[in-house]
Amino acid sequence: MSVRPARPPATPLDLTPAQVRIAQKVAEGKSTEAISSDLTITSGTINVQMQHCSQKLGVRGRAAVVHACYVTRQLNCPEKAAFPGSFSNAEVETWRMIAMGATSTVYAQRARISRDEALQRFRALRERVRAANDPHLVTLGWMYEVLNESLVETLSGTVLRVPAQI
Repeated sequence: MSVRPARPPATPLDLTPAQVRIAQKVAEGKSTEAISSDLTITSGTINVQMQHCSQKLGVRGRAAVVHACYVTRQLNCPEKAAFPGSFSNAEVETWRMIAMGATSTVYAQRARISRDEALQRFRALRERVRAANDPHLVTLGWMYEVLNESLVETLSGTVLRVPAQI
């Protein structure tokens, strides 16, 4: 009996220019309706394209799509900025979990806290940095240098590949 070798991990695929345009708007914190208006496409098309982005990148959720786009350099990283004050370890961990694609339930299980506490941490961090939503929170995490390309493993099991420097 022969043993079949394990398959190598899937390589994230490049997004189409249209998908990159949508992902950029999502990264800016825009709602589906605002993106629909900006790009003159339907909300349904945006949702389907974001699903395709998730599949191509091997991640789950819009926040993880934004993080994966920054890591794989399919979106230009936001300009670095200093945040007045510092972030607690819990805030940094919350940020990282959101970027990895964690839902509040998954975060609660991993952090050994209640789901309500997880939701409160998500909400408090968004309010503190004035993020419109979780994808925008990821963008701000990159801006404030809390997130970077060292966070390459996602909760879906995908390991993002950072392109080589030229």
